[in-house]
Amino acid sequence: MKNKLDNLFSLLNEDKFQKKLKRLNVFVAIISIVYVGILFSSSKDEITNISGINFIEIILLLIIYFIVGVTWVKFSTKNIQVDRKNIFFDWAYSNIGKYFPGGVGLITIRLNQDGNEDKSKRILFGLFEEQFLVPILSLPVLLISTLFLDKSYVYFGLILLQFGMVYLFKFIYFTNQKIKDISILNFSNYLIVTILSTNFLTFYIFFNLGYENFLNQGIYYLIASYVGLLFVGIPAGIGIREAIFIFLLGTENLISEEILSLIYIRMLYLIVDSIYGLSGFIYKIKK
Repeated sequence: MKNKLDNLFSLLNEDKFQKKLKRLNVFVAIISIVYVGILFSSSKDEITNISGINFIEIILLLIIYFIVGVTWVKFSTKNIQVDRKNIFFDWAYSNIGKYFPGGVGLITIRLNQDGNEDKSKRILFGLFEEQFLVPILSLPVLLISTLFLDKSYVYFGLILLQFGMVYLFKFIYFTNQKIKDISILNFSNYLIVTILSTNFLTFYIFFNLGYENFLNQGIYYLIASYVGLLFVGIPAGIGIREAIFIFLLGTENLISEEILSLIYIRMLYLIVDSIYGLSGFIYKIKK
């Protein structure tokens, strides 16, 4: 079994295969761009009812994505001499790939990033952690936080619990030395900043949307988002997080404001994914 896996990784790293993968990724990007266009088009009637995109929220989300990208670059280049700028734009490119049916584009684009001959093992393990670590680290904190949403110390509690959860899990996780050597949790401070920034941005969005109970709405949406990440293969979790959010609200009939809120947040992420994805796509084509 080990020999078969080694042969697979060797194939993935061959120059000939990488060149084919590069051509495939152009097709993946085009299909993804078309799909994103369809998503925007299918929601155009609802979008017209949204008063406008808050550019501060876009900027904050762009910054959060940038931190995620930097974390991936540090993880990918640990003990490796490679152009970090290329790695960052490879990561940016992959943001459009997540909208390819089955989420395959995210994997193929990452596997085609710059790196050494052993990069595929690191990338696949990193993708696995990227998909599942954040939900594992965040969901317990969010679920516990629902017990003290009405308390004045809720924000401090969220921060303290998140730090505690990350370092407790890291302590247990790193008892395996092989994992410790290659895990993205070696950059746990970046992960904490990303998680907490995403959480507080979500609260800020619901606050700007005019919800008096914006904290409750934000917590429920975050829980739905992180659970949605566990459904591998759904393009960017579309439909899953919205369904879970509705379930958590405990109602089958959403009022129009809640529907518009779901569409609005989805639009924010589509915009930021598109900005990074297209910038990476253009960079790779020129390169």
